[in-house]
Amino acid sequence: MSSPGDTKSVQQSESEQASADQAKKSLCGVCQQEPPKYKCPRCYLPYCSVTCNKVHRENHPPDPEPKPAETAQAATTTTVAAAAPTKANDRSNPFCALDSASDKLQMLFSKYPSLPQQLADIYAAMQPPTESTQNNGGIPASLLRGLPSKKESWNHDVGIKKGKEALRKARKADGLSGEGIEEYCELVMHLMNGQAEASALLQRQTATEDSELIERLMHEESKR
Repeated sequence: MSSPGDTKSVQQSESEQASADQAKKSLCGVCQQEPPKYKCPRCYLPYCSVTCNKVHRENHPPDPEPKPAETAQAATTTTVAAAAPTKANDRSNPFCALDSASDKLQMLFSKYPSLPQQLADIYAAMQPPTESTQNNGGIPASLLRGLPSKKESWNHDVGIKKGKEALRKARKADGLSGEGIEEYCELVMHLMNGQAEASALLQRQTATEDSELIERLMHEESKR
């Protein structure tokens, strides 16, 4: 029969183990040192930085192989795409990969209820000013804070510039708002780059990437 002292020791050990497990969950899943800021869009492993994300991507297990039925469907899709090369290669609609990820997008929208509105704001920031928005350059008030108040006539380049500013501001937002945009961008880049090298994805932190990403955000929001 166990003595009261033994029982107390076991309970204390279990409590310490539970505390250790909880502490581990609140740390980056890669370096196990810093609190996480983002999550992998494929397996939802939390990570704290671009460096840890790179390590995780390089060691990420491959996606599960499709079942026979899925393989047959993919073959059918490939045949249809080959029969209509013009549509498949249309630069105005390069986002077919997003259609196959609608379930993942819906999961993000459920996880971050404010994400659709954030995307709508970014989309609106790129549009020509209307009579009601000429005084503020066409950018929603929620995205104007902290942005330069320079007045300029609208054109495509101006729209891209304002969209990039809105995207950067949204990605730097605190809490769930910034986390939702970051996960959405990670998912979009993963889908659009397919099997590209992880290092290449992480190196595309340039104005060109921002422009392309803005266009993808525009396309996805226009379908909602």
